[in-house]
Amino acid sequence: MIRILLFGALVMFNASSALAQFSKGLTAGYHLADLRISFNPLVDPTFTPMASGRGGFHVGGFTRASAGLLYLQPQVWLTGLNQQLLLQDGSVTPNIVEWSMLRLDLPVEVGVKLGPLFGFVAPIYSLALSEVGGLGLVQAGTGSWGGQVGLGLKLGPLQASLRYEGSLSAFGESITVGGIDIDTDNRMTQVIGSVAVKL
Repeated sequence: MIRILLFGALVMFNASSALAQFSKGLTAGYHLADLRISFNPLVDPTFTPMASGRGGFHVGGFTRASAGLLYLQPQVWLTGLNQQLLLQDGSVTPNIVEWSMLRLDLPVEVGVKLGPLFGFVAPIYSLALSEVGGLGLVQAGTGSWGGQVGLGLKLGPLQASLRYEGSLSAFGESITVGGIDIDTDNRMTQVIGSVAVKL
């Protein structure tokens, strides 16, 4: 019985592989990010950080498997995110810090095609590569999870999409100000517009 089940599964897998269409390509996009730094309720910091997004980008590639109306599209992005943080500690002159993060993003789109239109959801794993700004909001080599939902338009080898990304876990758990580490919950939401071309 086990052999019959294994044989049946193998036949079904080969059939679905034969029906699926595979493609690959390059992608690039622009990010509008909103950084949120939340403090531990037991901590009462003497300053208030306020972040304003200054845009970001991604470049990368994708592989796409399509079968009927459904498709699966894993992607690899090199993503740069920029923020300007205003650290207000009650003094007359606030401290303005330019902060940026470079990370490796791995979104996996699962979507439905309706003519030239498509919609999708995508879990995304993000691996921090580096941080500039000296705030210690993220440690290189640490990862976090998020989720994306979006819509797109496909015209020949070109496709454009607009997506929203939310955090499922914090990408950092502290902020360093004046040499002091303070426990936080650092998350980021984004609106991302991207363009892809099939090779």
